[in-house]
Order: sequence, then structure tokens, then C-alpha cells
Amino acid sequence: MSLEMEQRIAKLEQEMMGLRKELEDLKCQQSVTKTSTLSAEKSMIEQSTLKPAPNLKPKPNPEPNSKPNPKQMSAPEKKVQPQRTLEERIMWALPKVFMVILVMGVLWGLKLISDYGYLSNEVKIILAYVLSLALAVIAYVLERRKVGSLAVTISLYGGAFIVGILTTAAGAILYEIIGLTLALVIAIVYIGYGIAISFLKKNEVLTVFVAFTSLLLPYLLEYMDFSPVIILIYVIVLFTMLQFVIHQHKQKLALYIATFFSVLAISIETFMNNDNQAVFAIGLLVVLSIFYTSWCRLYNVASTWKYIHVGMQFSLGLFSLLLMNFISRPIEYGEALLLVLVSLFAIFAGYGYKQKWQEAFDSAVTLAFITLFNTLLIMNLPGKVDHLLIPFIVFAGVMMSLRLRASIMKAVGSFLFMIVLAINFSIHEPAPFFSINHASLVMPGIYLLIIYLYARRPKETLTVFEQFMKDMYVIDILALITTSYFLAYIGKIDATYFADVSNIPHLMCMLTALLFVGSLLVPIKYKGRALTPALSVFFLLFTLMLVAIPYNMQGVAWLNIVTRIVYIAVIVAIIVDLLKKGRIYQIYQVQLEKLLDPIVSAGVVLTMIAVKGLIFQLAYNGILDWKLSIVFSTITLFLTASVALWLSSGRHLRALRLTGFIILIIAFVKLIFFDLSALDLLIRAILFMTVGGIGLLLSGRLLKK
Repeated sequence: MSLEMEQRIAKLEQEMMGLRKELEDLKCQQSVTKTSTLSAEKSMIEQSTLKPAPNLKPKPNPEPNSKPNPKQMSAPEKKVQPQRTLEERIMWALPKVFMVILVMGVLWGLKLISDYGYLSNEVKIILAYVLSLALAVIAYVLERRKVGSLAVTISLYGGAFIVGILTTAAGAILYEIIGLTLALVIAIVYIGYGIAISFLKKNEVLTVFVAFTSLLLPYLLEYMDFSPVIILIYVIVLFTMLQFVIHQHKQKLALYIATFFSVLAISIETFMNNDNQAVFAIGLLVVLSIFYTSWCRLYNVASTWKYIHVGMQFSLGLFSLLLMNFISRPIEYGEALLLVLVSLFAIFAGYGYKQKWQEAFDSAVTLAFITLFNTLLIMNLPGKVDHLLIPFIVFAGVMMSLRLRASIMKAVGSFLFMIVLAINFSIHEPAPFFSINHASLVMPGIYLLIIYLYARRPKETLTVFEQFMKDMYVIDILALITTSYFLAYIGKIDATYFADVSNIPHLMCMLTALLFVGSLLVPIKYKGRALTPALSVFFLLFTLMLVAIPYNMQGVAWLNIVTRIVYIAVIVAIIVDLLKKGRIYQIYQVQLEKLLDPIVSAGVVLTMIAVKGLIFQLAYNGILDWKLSIVFSTITLFLTASVALWLSSGRHLRALRLTGFIILIIAFVKLIFFDLSALDLLIRAILFMTVGGIGLLLSGRLLKK
């Protein structure tokens, strides 16, 4: 809010307080007059009528310790600052929009007249100057006579400035009518006029127009072959003069826009000149020093817009750092300039800490660290250190956006981080194991984990952007992305150090199983809503493809066997937990009350398939004789059927009971039609005795139930 608006609000509040005081005085006078009138009428009535004998009872004396009832003080009314409605804001902005349209129309009209040959270039420039002066005179007359609104007057003043600056540039550069020195003098006069009008009229939009248009003059100076040092001095002096207007009227938006165009003007002039690079870099540092000084003077920690202001100064700091990189690159010892910028951010952080500006302190510290690591990037460091620093710099920006809860910073920082993450993962390999190349793969995963843990912290209230992100499952997807990155990293470890014939990522499969169990044990508020469903899909897929299907048996024998054992242990552990109503059952009790029977049945079947796959794997690798593999396979069927029937009998699981009977039928079919012909007499006898014993135990158990 500009100082002009604040003064208007304060004036309205004073008038409201005066009106309330006068109203209270009138009420008091009316009440006194009414009371005196009533008392007079009452006395006249009492005198004209007979009065009864008065009650001579003595009044009770007040207790010495009694206190008079205090008067109830009304709570002070809260001052409500009037806010402009949307319609009022539109009406206030319309004159400025129409002024720009008018200026553009007049200029195009003059050009059209010139194209048809009615007016020469000299006459056209003169008419443009006349228009500029006429707009200023009309604004002055309207202001003196108090005709029209303030918005129209300010628009006229601004239009005069814009027309004058554009006419000067056109007359000097396009038409070459005005001498360059005279054009410079006229432009400086107009700039002085613009700054003076901005100071007197206290309008932030006018200040923005003046700052933007005045900072176009460096390109005119460049065209006039002025010394780059003079151009730099002009930008710094102009930016400094604007600070008087900005400070006087608390125009924060004008500060950001003026800083942006000042930094941009210095950068463009630097790229257009191959000499004096160090001078332009120093000038950029001076502009940034002035900006942060002004920002500290204008910053209000109690403002509801403080996060936006912190985000704006952070964005300008990053933009300036980017430009400083380009400017200082060809300069010898350019690292010293970046170290000066680090010192500037450090001083800003120290001032924010002293003033107890937590958000500003966080922003400044982050900028200091980013600049410091950026300085290290251009130094003669060991090879590939920049591969570590670049992800860290982007990570620091994301953490800063989360700390400040700045929506735009979150979106931009997250987008950049994902790009860096994808590029980093694609170009690095975990070989050799102890190397920067390998560390460049590990660190982004750690950054993802830190970002997720910080992003899911509980918050008292959510902003509109945060609520939208929550509804879009962004935090839940982030948990899935973090887990996927770690799994992909383990997959690279597999491919590099445990590559086999079929290129099966055994370590990644085992980690998937362990992460799946871990996700089942963690409440949803910690892991999100998308991680467990996604891991369950991959777990089932790997169970069928890697553990159960026999043709995926090539590769490292011990790693394949260990993978199968891990999957068997995971499935059995989940079944036991569900049947014992352990931690997993308690977390998902609502969902498991109806799905317990089919889930346990599916788990029993998967366990049986996994055990059979392990038996065939042992036989394939020559660890187990093929005849014994047939025996153990049949025993596995009977044991699975027995366990299924035993568990179903005590817990009334109908689907599990049906599963047990089906597996039992399959076991009998296999035993009679396949095993009798494939086994010799000794193994056949051992198999039948084992199966018979299992059957007797099962029958006794079932009959007992």
C-alpha cells in the first residue's frame, strides 16, 4: 500500500473519530435535557397531588469494606481500515491504461501522417514535444482547479514524461534530427521532471514508469559512444535518486522493478563492451548494496505480504548471481568478486539476525551459501567437484522455498531440481565405488529424502497453494519419487557390480521387498498415500517374474537363491502378522476386516509358488538332485494344503479353506500321475511315508477342531 493511501486512511479514521465524539456529545446533551424536563414535570405533578406519608425506615448504612460497582467499560472498537473493492481498483487503474493507449495512438497517428507525406520528421518531433508539454499543463490546471480525479491527473503527468522521453529517443536515434548532446540534456531534464513528479505526487505506478523509462537511456548513451564508466555512473546515480522517492513513500514494488532494470541495464552494457568488465561487476555490486539497504529500511516483519517480499529479494539475489557469473567469467581473479557478493549476503544475514527477521535471515544465509558454492565451482578445484555442487545449489533453493512457504519459488525450484536430478542420474555411474562420480549419484537421493521429510512437517494452516498440492497428492508422489530414485540407484549398483546373463537386478528386487514391508509398518501420515500401493504392485510383479517363474534362473546362483529366500520370508512374515493381528493388521484394520481371508489365501499360494521356485533353482544349479526336487515339490504342496486347512479351521476363513482343498487335490494328482512314474522305489517309499504322516497329522487336527 502506498503512502498516499495510508495517509488517506489515517485522515478518514481521524474524521470518523471526530464524528463519533460529536455524536456522543449530542447524545449526552439530549439525555441531560430529557432528564431535566422529566424531573421538572415530575415536581409539578407532585406539588399538585397529595403525597402519602413517607416511609421513615432508615436506610441501611453501607458497609465500610464495600466497594462501589465499577462502571462497565465498553471494549474499544477495532479500527477497520477501508479496503478498495475490485471495482474501485479497476476504476483507479483505467486512466493509466487509457493514457498509454492515447499516447500510442497519437504516436502512430503522427507516424501515419508522416508516411503519407503530410508532415516532415521535424514537424512530427515538434508536435510530439507540444503534446508532452500540453499533457503536463493540462494536469497542472486540473490539479489547481481541483477538477477531475487524482488518478487522471497522475496519468497526465506520467503521459507527459513518457511522450517526452520517447520523442527524445526517436529524434536522436531514428530521425537524427536532434543533436546527441542536446538529446542527452533534454532526456536528463525529463528524467529530473519524472523523479520530481514521482516525489510530489506519491504515486507508485508513476515511479515505476519513471524508473523503467529512465533506465532506457543507457542504450541511448551507448549509441552516442559514451564511455562505459559514464554509463555505469549514470545508472548508479539514477538508481540512487529513485531511492529518495521509494523511501519517502514506501514504494516496495517500485524498488523491485527499478532494481531489476538497473541490474539488467548494467548486464547488457557489460555484454556490449569487452573492456572494463571489472568496473561493471563492481557497479553491479554497488546497485545490489543499495537495493538491500533500501529493502531493510522498507521491510515490515508484521506485514502479511512479508513472504512475497522475502521471495522477491531472494529471486533478485539469484538473478544477480547468475549475471555476476557471466560478467566475472572473463575477469582474472573473478572469484574475488563473487566472494564480495558472499560478504554482502553475509552482512545482510547478520542484520536480519540482529533484527530478528527469521525469514530474511534464512533467505540471506541461503543466498550466501549458494554464492559460496558457486564461487567454488569456478575455482581450480579437483575434477568433477562441480557435479556435487550443482545439485546442492539447486537443493538449497528448494529448501529455501519450503522454509519461506513461497509458492512460486517452490514450483520453479522443484522443476529445476527434477531436471538436475534426471541429468545427474543419466550421466553418472557408481564406478569406481569410492569416487565423486559415485557420490554424485548418492547425494541427490539424500537431498530428496530431506526435502520430503521437511515438506511433510505438520502445519497449523495451509496456504491455497499448499492445499492444492495436498489435493493433488504432491507430497505422496514425492515419497514415491524418493523411493524410486533409491531403487534405481540400487539397480545401477546391480548392473555395475553384479551383472549376470539375464541382467536381473537382484539387489533392487530384495530392496523392493524390504521397502514394501517397511511401508506396511509405517503409518500413512509418515509415508504418504501412494507409496504402499505402488510398492505392492512391484512386489507382486517381482514375486511372479523373479521368484516363481522357472525360466528366470540364470545369473549369480547365490544371489538368486538369497533373493528367493528374502521374498519367502517377507510373505510369511506378512501372513503371520495378519493372523496374529500385529502391527500391520492394526494399521490397516478397517480395510482388513473384509479382505483378510482373500489376502491370506493369496499369501499362502504365493509362498507355495516361491518355495517351489527355490526348489527348482537349487536343482537347476546342481545343489539338489532332480529326484529330490520332485519329492520336495510334492511335500510342499501337501504342507501348504495342510497349513491352509489348519489355519482356516480355527479362524473361519472360508476362502483359505477352499484354497487348501484345491491345493490338496493338486497334490494328489501330482503324486499319483507324475511322481509314481518319475521316482524309484526307495524315494517313492520315503515320499509316501512323509505324505502319509502329514495327512494323519492334518486329519487329527481337523477332526479335533
